[in-house]
Amino acid sequence: MADEKDLASPNYYSTVSGAAGTTMMVQAARKSPPWLRYLLYAFAAITALVTVAGLIDRVTSVGSLPACDAKTTRDTLSDLNKQNKFNASKYNFIKNVGKTDTEVTCTASLALKAGGNVEYDFRIFKDGGAVKVKITEIRR
Repeated sequence: MADEKDLASPNYYSTVSGAAGTTMMVQAARKSPPWLRYLLYAFAAITALVTVAGLIDRVTSVGSLPACDAKTTRDTLSDLNKQNKFNASKYNFIKNVGKTDTEVTCTASLALKAGGNVEYDFRIFKDGGAVKVKITEIRR
């Protein structure tokens, strides 16, 4: 049974696409009438601010322990669910049980496609430089 996996990498695609969108807006504004140019510059500035804020959030959270229901945690749990052959349809819940500076303990309940549920405890912890997710107990 596979019960431990490195945490999934965060997705930086939205940050990159935001930067590309800002560049396209600025290029389009150069060929536009003055009123449209100012409007496009305003939209480009807003897009750039949101993109920078998202990038800062992602960079500052590198190496920190994510929440039990964070996207990276759910992605990692989904990989573990597949490895353990849980044919899950959805999470009923994911909740935080405890948290310290070095570990987050959680409980998750999965609805199975064939009917029924499986519930398991897992922990998120640092192992050297890597953040890992480990299933500690399974209840069927």
